Amino acid sequence: MRLPAGLGLAKQALALRPYRLFTIGNITSNVGMWVQRVAIGWLTWELTQSTAWLGGISIAEAGPTIVLGFIAGTVIDRVDQLKLLRLTQSFSLLYSALLAIFTLTGWMNIWILVTLVLVRGVVVSFSRPTRMTVLYALVGRELLPSALAMNSMIFNASRFLGPALGGMIIATMNTGWSFVAAFLLFWVMTFALKAIDEARIAIPAPAKPSRSIWTETVEGFNYILRHDGIRTQLGILIVVSIFAKPLTDLIPGFAADVFGRGSSGLAWLLSAHGAGAMVGAFWMTTRSGGMHGLTRVTLINILIMSVALLLFVATDNFWVALPMAAIVGFAFIAQSVSNQTLIQSAIEGGLRGRVLSVYGMVNQAVPSLGTMAIGIAAERWGLRWPVAIGAFICLALWLWTWRFRGHMASLLETAPRPAAGD
Repeated sequence: MRLPAGLGLAKQALALRPYRLFTIGNITSNVGMWVQRVAIGWLTWELTQSTAWLGGISIAEAGPTIVLGFIAGTVIDRVDQLKLLRLTQSFSLLYSALLAIFTLTGWMNIWILVTLVLVRGVVVSFSRPTRMTVLYALVGRELLPSALAMNSMIFNASRFLGPALGGMIIATMNTGWSFVAAFLLFWVMTFALKAIDEARIAIPAPAKPSRSIWTETVEGFNYILRHDGIRTQLGILIVVSIFAKPLTDLIPGFAADVFGRGSSGLAWLLSAHGAGAMVGAFWMTTRSGGMHGLTRVTLINILIMSVALLLFVATDNFWVALPMAAIVGFAFIAQSVSNQTLIQSAIEGGLRGRVLSVYGMVNQAVPSLGTMAIGIAAERWGLRWPVAIGAFICLALWLWTWRFRGHMASLLETAPRPAAGD
């Protein structure tokens, strides 16, 4: 039976042994990350009984990425990226081992936990953009859309599997054994990275530094500002992350206060939202055409997402809101995957680490700012109006960008020129 063109590209990507090993490790490490996240949250509550500390732990993990985001990209461009990824993965393994040891022996306290989470945040500020950089080298430009879509499917599936596994381990044994499980899952990724043959992937040789880290960091930032296509896509990411993505974190409020459905309504809404995201990632995996048309995919899905958000907040009928939550999930993932693909494909070789580090910093930090802003506004005006205003802003973004979609496509969907000196 003949496969759809998109699945054929996914099959081609998985036929590459280095990418296949990376994907196996990526599946287990994503599940391990969510197991660990659930365990850290529960351990924080056990140690403090404080919601303020739950927020503090979240800030401790995200803070280093915000502080180190720009410099991390410069370091990535200067070193062997696969070796750096192996090193950061080893630190992740050590981090899980320390969490398990301190928790199982009863030595853990909130200050040790905060310190470990801060260290983990430093590691993540380097590991996340390095993973994105290495992915491009593993599959190349033509297979990149399918590879990123598969990564999105893996991430969204792990959002269900990881918390379920972590919660089951905490309920049947204790929190410490969740960290043991995360350690074992991270070990698979460590082994997979060690098994990748460097000779079979196209990772560029690290550039010999001729200028200061600060000078090269500013060079990367200026490159983003000068590149119309990348600058616009990052602007789109910022707006969508502030005004649309927070819905995921605000669903508990809608389930309880708007629809009056309690925990069962929360489960239905989260499941619908997550299922839509999974379908969106699968559609992007099966989509044919490669890079061609991705600009249009990004913009059309911003329109779909905005309209679905408006319908979601406008209805009092829970069974109407449910498919709207699924459509928002679908459209958000479709535009997110196409957005990252367009940025990745347009980067000139020697600047990849710096650009993707900024992308990762925006992708991680900005949504939390949006959730906080909408949450504060909702305290005064309720949930509907702040989310509706966010949807109208996303609609305005679509109207503004749709006018020059052809120009964006010409900048982003064609192969970039080699950077000077590459």
